[in-house]
Amino acid sequence: MRRIILTFAAALIALCASAQKTITVETSADEIVHLWDNTTAKYSNEMEKDELVKKKYKVYNTSSADLYIFTPPKEKATGYSLVIYPGGGFRYLSFPTSFPEWLREQGITAVVVKYRLPNLGHSDAMFEDVVGALDYMRANAEKYNIDPQKVGVCGNSAGGYLAAWASNAVEDAKKPAFSIIVYGSVERNNYYNTYRGNSQLGGKYVTAYQADQLSTTNMVGPTTPPALILHSDDDTVVQPFAATAYYRALKRHGIPASLHIYPSGGHGWSGRLSWRYRADWLGAVKDWFDSLEEIKNSRK
Repeated sequence: MRRIILTFAAALIALCASAQKTITVETSADEIVHLWDNTTAKYSNEMEKDELVKKKYKVYNTSSADLYIFTPPKEKATGYSLVIYPGGGFRYLSFPTSFPEWLREQGITAVVVKYRLPNLGHSDAMFEDVVGALDYMRANAEKYNIDPQKVGVCGNSAGGYLAAWASNAVEDAKKPAFSIIVYGSVERNNYYNTYRGNSQLGGKYVTAYQADQLSTTNMVGPTTPPALILHSDDDTVVQPFAATAYYRALKRHGIPASLHIYPSGGHGWSGRLSWRYRADWLGAVKDWFDSLEEIKNSRK
């Protein structure tokens, strides 16, 4: 009898987990694609709480992976696509809105990934979503009028780490064509001045050594794709020498890269419409896309 009760309880827990509430973020995306959730993906982040949104664009407790796709008109499409991983210190997702809309206006298909947060050490689920978004866009290139060889990645802060991770930690055939890293927490040691992000990635009791092994600067090699790196000098959340460390690692391996460090802006400026250097950073992104073909040809 006791065994029957325990089996029933386990089934009830599984049923409750599968019934977790998920949310849709309010954006101007042209399409939302559901990849999977904790009950259908290979890995689970073991999240038990319902998803919720605070302050309109901060998404917590993510347990499903969804793509918010911003598609430019066919007559403006350049063939490029940018897969964007939101930041939020691996504790929530700070959904971007103005940047993907701007990319759409430039003829670039923007894809914002609502990925599953690591939830104190369950990073495999998050990394599965990172790669899954890239795989989906390349597999559906014809549908979205893009070139599968022109799919890049972008991320802010914690999302910048994921963009760098995708550029280095996955097999060469699955790596993005390029990356745009915006005040990215690419280092996980003394370049990153908080323990909380590292514990989300590596678990509650992650050691300094384990965190250092997660640093993407240690992963850079000759097949790492080109990168545009943007930061501000007065960023106290992710120190600017994290950007220079990644840039130096790229240059040691002869990888084309462009580094821009603005005099001010602190952390989290990519969505600020009134930021003093907004035109400069968007101009740098536009110049980067304009130069990608030349960069590609120079590596042949």
